[in-house]
Amino acid sequence: MIAQGNSLLRRTVGSLGAVLLLTAALAGPVAADEPRPMHGAYTIGVVPVEQRCGPNALTIGFEGVGIATHLGRMEGTGSNCTSFDLTTNAVPIWDGVATFVAADGSSISTTYDGAQDAPVDGRASTATTFTVVSGTGRFEGATGSWTSSGVIDFTTGQFRGSFSGWISY
Repeated sequence: MIAQGNSLLRRTVGSLGAVLLLTAALAGPVAADEPRPMHGAYTIGVVPVEQRCGPNALTIGFEGVGIATHLGRMEGTGSNCTSFDLTTNAVPIWDGVATFVAADGSSISTTYDGAQDAPVDGRASTATTFTVVSGTGRFEGATGSWTSSGVIDFTTGQFRGSFSGWISY
């Protein structure tokens, strides 16, 4: 009776092992260059930066924190160019550069551009498109793109936004 029980146990364990191996083989890992969904949310504040956009444009700098797939908790810094009348009119956003740093120190560097709607009651909506240009650590060789939208509050200098797109690394 014990011999029959051991034989049944071995067959059951062997069958379960085969099923697990087959499942793992079919699921397979995501290839290093395969696009992966990316999304997140962040809050940033305006900070002083050196003016780099020329005499007819304003350079806005920012730093902030957020959470995102593939990054986890993150910190970010960057700047972009825009028009001086951003607190009263719809304006373009151009020549944006931003770096997002994950908790492990790996980073993603991006460029972006977009537009800001005309402010209403001291707040304005924005829409931007980001393109990954480089990465460090586990994001070495990364590529990707995402769109971001949010609202800047000109009375506090705070911006809250979210984004969605893809990344490969």
